[in-house]
Amino acid sequence: MKTKAIFIVLTLLFIPGFFQSCDEKIQEDALYTFMGETVASFCENDDNLSVFARLIEESGNRSLLSVYGHFTCFAPTDEAFDTYFRKEGISYEDLSAEDKEKFVYDHVIKGTTTEYLSDFFEQGALPQPNMNDRALSISFVDDEGNKQAILVNNNAKIISKDNEVHNGVVHVVNSIIEPSISDLLSIMKDAGYFKLFAEAFELTHLVDSMMDDYDMSYEDPHPGLDQVIVAGYTVSPVHTKKLGYTVLAETDETFAKAGINNLNDLIERAKEYYGTENLSDYTHRNNPLNRFISYHIMDRQMATNMFIYSGGNTAQHAMDRRYEYYETFLKMRLIEIKAENKINTLQNGTYVGVDEVLSNLDGKNGYVHALTDVLVYDEYAMQNDVLNKRLRIDAYAIPPQLTNNNIRWKNEGDSRTISPELCGDYFRFNSATKIIFWASYGWDDHQGDEVSIRGWYDFTLRLPPVPPGTYEIRFGYNAREWRGITQLFIDGEICGIPIDLKINGNDPRVGWIADEETMDNGVENDKMMRNRGYMKSGNSIINESYGNILRNSVNDLRIIVGTFVFTEYDYHYFRAKNVESEDAEFHLDFIEYVPVSHLAVEDRE
Repeated sequence: MKTKAIFIVLTLLFIPGFFQSCDEKIQEDALYTFMGETVASFCENDDNLSVFARLIEESGNRSLLSVYGHFTCFAPTDEAFDTYFRKEGISYEDLSAEDKEKFVYDHVIKGTTTEYLSDFFEQGALPQPNMNDRALSISFVDDEGNKQAILVNNNAKIISKDNEVHNGVVHVVNSIIEPSISDLLSIMKDAGYFKLFAEAFELTHLVDSMMDDYDMSYEDPHPGLDQVIVAGYTVSPVHTKKLGYTVLAETDETFAKAGINNLNDLIERAKEYYGTENLSDYTHRNNPLNRFISYHIMDRQMATNMFIYSGGNTAQHAMDRRYEYYETFLKMRLIEIKAENKINTLQNGTYVGVDEVLSNLDGKNGYVHALTDVLVYDEYAMQNDVLNKRLRIDAYAIPPQLTNNNIRWKNEGDSRTISPELCGDYFRFNSATKIIFWASYGWDDHQGDEVSIRGWYDFTLRLPPVPPGTYEIRFGYNAREWRGITQLFIDGEICGIPIDLKINGNDPRVGWIADEETMDNGVENDKMMRNRGYMKSGNSIINESYGNILRNSVNDLRIIVGTFVFTEYDYHYFRAKNVESEDAEFHLDFIEYVPVSHLAVEDRE
């Protein structure tokens, strides 16, 4: 338990020129400093952290790490720096001002609402990046004494954990943390066990389109502002458009088990699923080898613990049923990832797995993960098995920009807003739209997050492409008096009359009756609600703070937008337009695709 802080109150604000030499962010963030141990003073007072303490001081970050905040610091020992300097053939005196700042920023996470104690750690990436905007990953290994050790970025061992201070926590590490500056192809080559995949990847030249860290054409809509007011709420704007990628790759051992021992074997396997177009041109997107590799790539940066939602807004009985759907580089082809990172699970229980031990290899803008079997897009299996069921898709899971810019999986209290340009075709909206991304453990939201949309909004969300077929499309929402009336569209076509999102299940237009108040556990009531265009929410979604299952809540509903026939793979667009008032809100939570053939056997989850 942290000791209560003794504050030096705002008198410092009135000392002329006090903040002139300080970082601008400190003026905004620091309403007081501490008399007691802070991240900065902890490092200063530990003789074994003298080099890192000197870096904090000389990089101009002592003030920052001495004020209020939620800092997680991985402080390297003096011996770690000695080893690093010898390896690089330099001394401390050779470091530039930029080098010193980079050292500090590489080892510190400036949290928005929390710091990360070791009890929070899980295999994979920490939720927030370091101060250089790079992800830090955690892994657990057995050390020489057969005791569990915690590594940061696969090499820095934590030798003293959970040193709590007034403004965060310090974990002491025995090695310098150096986020990789290598591209993902180089990461695979360096690993040594992706030789065949790396050879094929290089031939396709797909990595050429995966080299950038940021979209430099993106213009910051709020330069210099850490917070802005949107619809009366204080939120943080997104200043940069970060790019990211994830590559799922078969190891040489995995290929060998499948009888694939060289490039020719791999091409022959690819031809079985992707045809024989442009065989001589590996860079052509229709070439079978190119299509094979493309299906292994996603344009979002995800460690293995970021594939699947693991928060408390999934009911306990449904934890093994969690799933996500992501677009891949193979045009208009989805990949399904289920609980325990099972990929494209068939009804007979077979799936492609992820080898956690050989995964989470991080490059400058993404991750490489190892597969336990060969991954292909089998048209028949995907259309008739894997994707032939209800697909419930969280709104945050659709635009990759939300993952790459640390908006998805966000902490409670960390509200964000974006410009219309951030998400491109994935999520478009007019200039009158007021967007707030927020999360709460105490609200009725799928995966604990929602997009609050106000103003004279007119937005369009690009839905993931599904196989040809006839689908029912729905969206889930929480009815409240501050919601509004909206007109819905699919693919530009108007869908029925405007929908009033204020009305809950008690309204006779909905006809909601609690399951326990019926003779048949709600079966007939479900049919009656469907006839009115409504459904109860999912039985697997729960409000973590209050323990309420959303199916049992009169405010939590699904609206059936309509039934649609799709004759080919294509993108589809869900649009909503405000037709009531500027203050009325649209609650964007989740979308569902359901093949009409599945409706008769659909469960309540």
